[in-house]
Parts: sequence; C-alpha cells; structure tokens
Amino acid sequence: MKNNSASLIMGFEIKTTRGPVLKPVSLEMWDQKSRFAEFTPHAPLKFMNDSLVGLQFHKLTNFLNAPKQEPFITQAIEELCPYSTLFYTCADRLFPIQDKLKPVDEKLVQAFENKWFAYWDAQDFSKGINFNKLDQAFDMLSEFESQMKVPLMYNFTLQFTKKFNDHLLAMYSFLFHLRSLIALDHNIHIDDSSFESVKCDSISDYLPRADFTTNDALVYWQFKKLATPFVGHKDKDVRIEKLFVEPMQRAFDQYNHNACALINQLPQDLLANQPNSELEQHLHQIQMDWLLGSSAGLLFRVREELFGLHHGYDKVFWPEASNQKTKKPTQFKVCFELTEEHVGAKKAA
Repeated sequence: MKNNSASLIMGFEIKTTRGPVLKPVSLEMWDQKSRFAEFTPHAPLKFMNDSLVGLQFHKLTNFLNAPKQEPFITQAIEELCPYSTLFYTCADRLFPIQDKLKPVDEKLVQAFENKWFAYWDAQDFSKGINFNKLDQAFDMLSEFESQMKVPLMYNFTLQFTKKFNDHLLAMYSFLFHLRSLIALDHNIHIDDSSFESVKCDSISDYLPRADFTTNDALVYWQFKKLATPFVGHKDKDVRIEKLFVEPMQRAFDQYNHNACALINQLPQDLLANQPNSELEQHLHQIQMDWLLGSSAGLLFRVREELFGLHHGYDKVFWPEASNQKTKKPTQFKVCFELTEEHVGAKKAA
C-alpha cells in the first residue's frame, strides 16, 4: 500500500470458491511493492464500493495496515458512506417508540458486546481477513438472539452502545459492498443481463415486499382490535375464543409472521392513537426506521450478510441465480487510488 496525506492507494485480492454465484473465502491485502507495480491504480468505481470495502476494512482493523492514514480514511468514510448518517437520523425517529418499551437486559447486552470485541480483537488482520473465521461471529449472533428470548425482527427494545453500533455499521458496510463487488463480476460474465443479472439493494435485500408486510400488519391490527372484546376478561365468550380467535391467531402467526412481529412489538397505544388514514404510511415508515436506525435492525443486516457468506449469496440473496451454470473459482484483484478530490466530488453530488 502506498499513501500520502491526500490520497490512499490500496490493493487487495478476493479469493472465491466455485458456485452459481462465486463465494468469497478471503480478502488478502497487498503490502509488497511488486504487487502494485503489476497494476496501475484506477479511479474508484461509480458507487465507491471498491474503495468502501478497503476503507471499512481499515476501520474494522483499527487502522493496523494504515496507521498514518487514519484521519483521511475516517474523513472519507464520513463523506462516502451514507449508513451512519441514515442510522442516527432514523434512530431519532424511533426514540418515542423505544421510550415506551422496556429495553433488553443491560447486563446481557454488555456481556455480548464484550464477548464480541474480545473475539474481534483476537483476530490477525495483518494480511487480510479469512471469511471462514467469521462463522464464529454468526454463531455468536444466533446465541445472543436466543438469550434475548425475542427475535431480532422488528425488535425495538435492543439498544447497543454507540461504540458497538459504529463497529457494526463499519462491518455492515464492508460486507454489503463486498457482496456488491461479487455481483459486479457476476453480471459481467452472464449470457443475458435481462434475465440473469443480480443486484444489491440495502432495503429489499433484508425486508422484501415491505409494502405487503404493511398491508398484512394493518389486517392483523384490525383482527386484534375486533378480537379484544371476546378474550382476556371474566365475561369472555369461550366458544368464540376457541373456535375463531385462536385459529385465526395461529393462521396469522404461520402465514404473516413478520406482520405479527411488527404489530406485537410496538406499543399498542401508538397504533390506537394513530388515525386510520395515516396508519399505512406510519407502519411503512416504522419498518424503514427499524431496519436502518435500530440496533436490532443493524445486527439483523450484519447477520444476513454473514449468513450469505457462509451459505452462499445465491442461497440467501439471489435464489434466482441458483440454477445458473457453476462458475470456476477466481481471484478478484482490486487496485484503486482514492484522493481528496474523489471524496470532495462525492460530497458535492
């Protein structure tokens, strides 16, 4: 890697295994001068995904491979990556909701953060990152969700520290843009882009058909209101409860579980006080704010990306690509130069 105060020249190699969509197994940093002599650094790609993979790698590894470039890298991330700004903007809108709910046990959350940082700090990132070692991180996330005894999906009670949220934001950006590089290469080598191309979307990749969930949630909310007079008090009608309310509840849980999770984990007075004409827009906005601005939504996105790394992107994000022909493993060589001019131009845009 070559650096000066006003630029970052970076090279790395992504190794993959075969499959309908290639699966990354490692990212190796270039540190030999001979490697840089083989390639002329290019300007960052249009959406800066190559540079953001490199920048976030440095942040995640505490600038181990670029200690003198920490100020420039930090500035570049602030200017080029939108997820931190989005997170704290959406978090502000969620505060009135979270303020009415009992948060997840603070000791449990603190223990998870400490365990995570201990695991992360013990990794050797001097030459890059082996993605197979992230399987342990995936297991830790699953274990934490089990300990909370409530799902991450539409969970408004989980609140991490700012330090941990910032770490997860860097990790999410790194993993998401890594996947975008795989998608870019995949789309170059397909026969018909009209039918075989894949894409990355920072919302629908995690909340597919959010508008459908909103409509289902409205129906479920109306069911709960109509069922209330028949359950939960001394004069309840047992026949209606057993023959109508309980079977309907089981059907909603089975076929509309996301919609049920959304309604059940919101303060009930929040919906009761909302005009019916505004409920649809309100529930859709809450979904977006949860995904982009809550600790649970952030952890959920990281977990989905780790899940994709472990099982293959075609299994998690692009099932339509599973039937495409198997590609041979390859190595992506990325070499770019990021300057203050690039950062400033992106900010102006």
